Amino acid sequence: MAKTRRTTTRLDSFAIAAGSALGRLARRIDNLTKRREAITAEIQRYVKQAEGTLRGLTASKPAQRARKAVRKTKKAASSTKRRTTQGKAAAKRS
Repeated sequence: MAKTRRTTTRLDSFAIAAGSALGRLARRIDNLTKRREAITAEIQRYVKQAEGTLRGLTASKPAQRARKAVRKTKKAASSTKRRTTQGKAAAKRS
């Protein structure tokens, strides 16, 4: 038995062309989705770095300033106390 070759009808040609077009469209959508995911991941990485940097700036500076202000206040208070104590002692001696 010889194989008979089936002739391609217009409907078959249209179905092949439509399937091919849909395949190309699906590939483009897939590529765009992959790129979007890569871009999203990169943006998220930049945001995390920026958050870490900003958190470091805002967290350390006020704490350092606050400690420095406390030290300054204590130092000023102790030096004033010393001066008044020394002045009273000198007055008693005289």
